[in-house]
Amino acid sequence: MTAYVRDARRSRCWRNGANLSTKVNQAQRRTFRRSDVRRVWERQGRVCVLCARAIPFDLMHGDHVKPWSHGGATSLENCQALCGSCNLRKGSQPQQVTERSFKANQIAAGCGELRRWQKEALSEVFTKILKEPVLVEACPGAGKTHFGLEVAYRMIQDDSISRVFVFVPSLGIADGWLDAASSTNETSPTVPLLGPRKWRPVQPILERWAGAVATYQSLFAAPDMFLAHAADPGHRTLVIFDEIHHAGADSGWGISAQEAFGRVATAILGLTGTPFRTNRDAIVLVPSEGGSASPHYRYGYDCALDDNVCRPVQFVFGRGSTMFRSEDGVVHEVSFDDELTALGDRRRLRTALEHVETGSIAHLLLADANEHILNLRRSGDADAAGLVVCVDCSHADRVAEFMGTEVLSRRPVVACSRLYDPGDPEPANAIKRFRRSHQPWIVAVNMVSEGIDIRRLRVVVYLTNRLTALSFRQIVGRVVRIDPANVDDHGRVYLPADPSLTSMARMITTEVKLLPPPMVLERNGREIGPVRISDDGKSVERVAFESLRSVGQRGAVADSKGRRADERLVELARAYIRRQGLTGTDPVSLALAASENERLRHALEQCDV
Repeated sequence: MTAYVRDARRSRCWRNGANLSTKVNQAQRRTFRRSDVRRVWERQGRVCVLCARAIPFDLMHGDHVKPWSHGGATSLENCQALCGSCNLRKGSQPQQVTERSFKANQIAAGCGELRRWQKEALSEVFTKILKEPVLVEACPGAGKTHFGLEVAYRMIQDDSISRVFVFVPSLGIADGWLDAASSTNETSPTVPLLGPRKWRPVQPILERWAGAVATYQSLFAAPDMFLAHAADPGHRTLVIFDEIHHAGADSGWGISAQEAFGRVATAILGLTGTPFRTNRDAIVLVPSEGGSASPHYRYGYDCALDDNVCRPVQFVFGRGSTMFRSEDGVVHEVSFDDELTALGDRRRLRTALEHVETGSIAHLLLADANEHILNLRRSGDADAAGLVVCVDCSHADRVAEFMGTEVLSRRPVVACSRLYDPGDPEPANAIKRFRRSHQPWIVAVNMVSEGIDIRRLRVVVYLTNRLTALSFRQIVGRVVRIDPANVDDHGRVYLPADPSLTSMARMITTEVKLLPPPMVLERNGREIGPVRISDDGKSVERVAFESLRSVGQRGAVADSKGRRADERLVELARAYIRRQGLTGTDPVSLALAASENERLRHALEQCDV
């Protein structure tokens, strides 16, 4: 009995101590009870107090209006219900920080003169951008980045917006936007922007920054975070989607763009050089049907040539023979003059691309392209450079190794993501170093196909099996940009004389108007029927495809002015240059000039006498 009373007293003392401890803990508790958060959420009208979105209670966080770290109490009076993205972004900052507007005195106008098309497009954009999303199409090299920054600068200046987000397909393109928006680039407007190398969407955007440049992949990973930034109290947001054709309506990137900005963005600007998608699905946030968008303003390559905004382009086709064993077990030896089935076309091109060895088609293209780069450098274009576009990373390694031993004195720069990630910093860093270096060659896989501004590029060697109009146009666009250091020049593309590529060029010429006149190739081969390669696994014993050999031969040339010269005229030009001892002339340009000048053509033909 005595023992029981003693235990009961101890129990009462413990309970009294617990009650006292609970009162102390309530005063010092850091986190809000879920019941308190629900009361505040109901009080707010069941929306996040910062982004004003209707958010289910399960996704709401209890947040201190005055931060706990600054002495704020864990009480209903100091509680607000925030969605997860707004709470993470706000962190431990005082509430008023998120309500400050960007100070417009931190921006500055660029000293570069706007091009005619940019002035016209600005007028079109500003009449509509506060009412609806606007799409501007401008060919590669026309100056879309400068134009986008000009729109942002003017809208901040007139207080239409106070925050800017720019979304791009890759980290390399993000670097280009940041360089253009930096105060060190006096040509385009200065707009202080954070970048994906140092900023993450969970971090705040303080008042010294106008906004941020991010990749579509980061938008896909955290659409709620970007929505919270766009809906920040006191801010009005401009969203620029660069290369918006990547944002298909049914793709993850496109769906994320709609979720994040469809309702809260003050203004949306889409920029593209290719307003269509290969799979023909619609493009988000712009008028689009059947995979093709209808731009509010269009500036094509034909206009850019007339305005001297872009370089003309020359095409040099490599011919020759290939040998491969197809899946039906038959060994075929065919040239680019032979008519093949669709499967045969693919196997012939694959053989031409895969065989990177002495005397091959790839070797011929690389050697001729490198000789052209050397001639340009000897003629005063000291930083002239070339790009080789490859199939995949293993192909790029073989090409780089071959160039290092057979074409150059050292291995060229390689930009390839083995992670298949457009935000991979390794190839982006390689591109960044190459842009600022004196090195003559970069070998890349998909990383320098669009939006990458390397103005010293003069040559592309097309060693990829990317055979869509979108890809072809983007790759050709790498050498059309005007370089202030050498404006009186042309770009040049070296490529196999594959029917898929030549028909692609004709299609782009007639349908998309990248190149005004069609390109015509001269065919001097014998007339033969199609080479049949069986693709019926039931009728033949299936074997693995094997490319066996390719032998290169120079072919026809053409340019964007509509001129063309067959391989005989190019060889006559080579002979003429050797005989005359000319050092400042290349045979391709000479042959193209002779194709429209009878006296010059006659002079070249005398070399064959």
